[in-house]
Amino acid sequence: MSQKRLFVSAASLLLAVACIGPQGVQPCAEAPAGDGASADASGEEALIEAVVPTGTLIWDGQSISNIGESLTPPGSWFVYSDKSPKGEKMPPSVEEFMTAVKDGVLHTTGKGYTEWGGGVGTNLIGAPMLTPVDASKYRGIKFKASGKTPMKFLVGTVATMPEFGKCKKCYDHFMKGIKDLTDEPKVIEITWAELKQSGWGDKTKFDVKTIVALNFTSKDAAPWDFTIDDVAFLE
Repeated sequence: MSQKRLFVSAASLLLAVACIGPQGVQPCAEAPAGDGASADASGEEALIEAVVPTGTLIWDGQSISNIGESLTPPGSWFVYSDKSPKGEKMPPSVEEFMTAVKDGVLHTTGKGYTEWGGGVGTNLIGAPMLTPVDASKYRGIKFKASGKTPMKFLVGTVATMPEFGKCKKCYDHFMKGIKDLTDEPKVIEITWAELKQSGWGDKTKFDVKTIVALNFTSKDAAPWDFTIDDVAFLE
């Protein structure tokens, strides 16, 4: 496993350990007191190793985890949404994620969400801490998809996620809208250059060496219905 170095504050590193779950859904635990807190107060920075993938395949639908041969330790998938009381989604929870996977294909749906919607996503690297990926040797991401509704594809980076202490108005990930899904699955290829922030959060540059997560979401608060399969880096 190849690695690149990334420096973040010690307090942010401790938060990253506690924030491996769905982004923007569960609050981060408070950083424990001790050496980490004192290191942050003194201005010292902790070291995170950015992982360089050893292969292109990220997820093939065989489990909730990503492919360990390409990303070590492999991250997990999750489902998330706003808190609209009448909202319904499939899969309904992280614990029941694989109930929505058949023959290696994830079918996710949602309706009744009125704030910002919902969808599914994956943190590329899993426990013991949220870790960035250096994907600079690839051109982008590709995946197979079909669907009855539009989809938004988003890439979260160290600069757009609060776990790393780099943003104040976070979660304005780098995004591309996909409007032309059909009942017939097709391969979607998205290059890094096509990804843009929506503009409501902290403005930052896309850094392909600090990718953390991939999200497949509804178009704002509209209902969603689409499938995802064979997620991989684009060579």
